Amino acid sequence: MHVGSMAIFRLPEDYNGDFFEDFKAMIASRLHIAPILKARLEKAPLDIDHPSWVEDDQFDIDRHIFRGSLPAPHDRATLERIVGWMHAKLLNRARPLWEFYVFEGMKDNEIGLYSKMHHACIDGGAGAALTSMIYDVTPVPREVEPPDGAQGGAGAARHRRQSDRFLSAALDASRSMPRRRRRPSSCRARARAISDRSCSTTPCSRSRTR
Repeated sequence: MHVGSMAIFRLPEDYNGDFFEDFKAMIASRLHIAPILKARLEKAPLDIDHPSWVEDDQFDIDRHIFRGSLPAPHDRATLERIVGWMHAKLLNRARPLWEFYVFEGMKDNEIGLYSKMHHACIDGGAGAALTSMIYDVTPVPREVEPPDGAQGGAGAARHRRQSDRFLSAALDASRSMPRRRRRPSSCRARARAISDRSCSTTPCSRSRTR
């Protein structure tokens, strides 16, 4: 199960850059703030437990941010139809569970941005924290400290505080979800049912008439 959103931006009249490449570079520079964006699910041996989050050692941002193709007439109605079709497709479970699609060439110098993320890694407070970390509220993007390996002590401490806030929001969201009671093993319940049925069943005989 995944959640999605679609946003529409209007580029400044004097913008001459490549929005897709600029957007991808901005997200790449902030991945260290939200570790969940580089985490994938890994199954437990023999499926004895739920899958767990592990860092994807083959992470490639080009597998998560795509340039979308918008056919004529390149309007919002067409964008909504395309996004509706794309939202029905499942995310690749072998990779971190999120994708961004950038749709360029719309009327009035507009850009469409469709994001899709699995509900397992974004919910409630975690979603709000993730949004505030990746996006900006001013036309000029804020400066984000580089990862630990490229920053000093003060920058590292600030990065840890940002990551702690994100993880705290994620934990709060998970705690607010209702917990299901554990049920007995399906195999054990099935074996008991078969045993009860076999004990109550008696062989039938049919009299033969001439």
